[in-house]
Amino acid sequence: MKKIVFSLAALLSATAMVAQSNNSNVNQAGENNIANITQIGATNSSITMQEGGDNTAEAIQGSEAFISSNGIVEQSQTGNKNSAFAQHEELGNEVYQVQVGNGNSASATQNLAFFGGGNVADQLQEGDKNDATISQEGITNAAFQVQTGNDNSASSSQEGIDNLSELEQVGNFNVATISQVGNDNYSTQSQVGDSNVANAEQFGPSNFVNQDQEGGGNVATSEQGSSIFDSRGGIVQQIQIGNENTAFANHEEDNNTILQGQAGDGNNASATQNLGSFGGENFAIQIQIGNANTATASQNGSTNYSDQDQRGDYNTASATQSGTDNVLIQSQNGADNTATSLQGGSFFTSRGGLVDQYQSGNGNEAYARHEEDNNTVLQTQIGDRNSASATQNLAFFGGDNKTDQFQWGSGNVAEASQEGDSGIRGEANLVLQLQIGNENIAMSSQNGASNVSDIWQDGNSNMAEDIQFGTGNTTFVTQVGDMHTSTILQTGTNNAAVVTQVGSN
Repeated sequence: MKKIVFSLAALLSATAMVAQSNNSNVNQAGENNIANITQIGATNSSITMQEGGDNTAEAIQGSEAFISSNGIVEQSQTGNKNSAFAQHEELGNEVYQVQVGNGNSASATQNLAFFGGGNVADQLQEGDKNDATISQEGITNAAFQVQTGNDNSASSSQEGIDNLSELEQVGNFNVATISQVGNDNYSTQSQVGDSNVANAEQFGPSNFVNQDQEGGGNVATSEQGSSIFDSRGGIVQQIQIGNENTAFANHEEDNNTILQGQAGDGNNASATQNLGSFGGENFAIQIQIGNANTATASQNGSTNYSDQDQRGDYNTASATQSGTDNVLIQSQNGADNTATSLQGGSFFTSRGGLVDQYQSGNGNEAYARHEEDNNTVLQTQIGDRNSASATQNLAFFGGDNKTDQFQWGSGNVAEASQEGDSGIRGEANLVLQLQIGNENIAMSSQNGASNVSDIWQDGNSNMAEDIQFGTGNTTFVTQVGDMHTSTILQTGTNNAAVVTQVGSN
C-alpha cells in the first residue's frame, strides 16, 4: 500500500497510484492544507481541490483486504478548516463532496462491511460548521445531502438494495437523520429555518417517507418497521409549518399509510399502526391548523381508517381502533374541544364500526366507545360546553347498533348506552337525541335488541331519560319549551311510549 501526504502553501498538483490505471489529481491553494489519497484496485479515479487554509481531504478507495474497482471520489473545499473523508470498497462506488465555508465536515463510506457496489454518495455544504455523514452498504443505493447555513447536521445510513435518501437543510442548527434497511426504500427530508429536527427509520421493502418542515424548533419522527417486524409498502408524510410542532409516526406490517400536516405553533400529532397486532392496509390522516392542538391515533388490525381535522387552538382528538374495517372521523373547529373515540379493546375487537365526531365551538366534549360488529356513533356539537357520550356492546355481544347525537347550543348533555341483557344480544338498537337550546339533558339506556329511543328537545333546561329492557320497545319524546322533565322505563317486548310537551314548566 502506498500513501502520499501533501502539505503546501501554494498551488500543487500531484498523482498517487497503486495498481493499474489509478488516477489522482490534487489542486491546493492556500496554507497548511492536507490531502491524503490511497487507492487499491483498478481503474480508480480521485480528484481533490482545496482553496483556503487548514483544510483536510482524505480519499481511500479499497483496502489490502478488499479492493475497490472503478471507484470515483471527487472532493472540493473552499474556505478554512474544512474536513472531507471518503472510503469505499467493492465495484463502481462514487462519492462527491463539495464544501464552501469554514469548519465544515463531510464523511462518506460505502461497502466496508458488506459486498456490493454501484452506490452513490453526494454531499454539498455551504456555510460554517456543518456536518454531513453517509454510510452505505449493499447495491445501487444513493444518498444526497445539501446543507446551507451554519451548524447543521445530516446523517444518512442505508443497507440493502436500491435505497434512495434525499436531504436538504436551509438555516441554522438543524438536524436530520435517516436510516434505511431493506430494498427499494425512499426518503426525503427538507428543513427550512432554525433548530428543526427530522428523524426517520425504515425497515423492510418499498417504504416511503417525506418530512418537510418550515419554521423553528419543529420535530418530526418516523419509524416504519423495526429490527423485529418489517414494514412493507408503508407511507409516511409529515409536513409542519410554524414553530415547535411535533409529529410522530410509527407502524409495522403491510401497506400502512400515515399523513400528517400541521400549520401553526405548538401542535402535536402522533399516529401508530400495527404495533400490537398483525395486519395492515390501515390509513391515518391528521391535519392541524392553529396552535397547541393535539391529535393521537392508534390502529391495530386491518383496513382501518381514521381522519382527524383540527382548526383552532388547544383542541384534543384521540382515536383508538382495534379490529377490521373501522372508520373514524373527527373534526374540530374552535378552541378547547375534546373528542375521544375507542373502537374495539384489548379482548374484543370492533368490526365495521363507524364513529363520526364533529365539534364547532369551544369547550365541547365528545366520547364514543364500542366493540363487536357494525356499530355506529354520530356526534355533532355546535356551540359551547356541550357534552356527548355513547357506548355500545361493552358488556354483551351484539352489533348493528346506532346512536345519533346532535347538539346546538350551550351546556347540553347527551348520554347513550346500548347493551344486551341476560340471554339477549345487544343488537339493532337505535338512539336519536336532538337538542336545540341550552342546558338540556338527554339520557338513553337500552338493554336488549331492536329498541328505539327518540328524544327531541327544543328549549332550555329540559331533561329526558329513557330506560329500555327487552326487545322491540319504542319511545318518542318531544319537549318544546323550557324546564320539561320526562322519565320512561320499559321492560318487556314491543312496548311503546309517546310524550309531547309544549310550553314552559
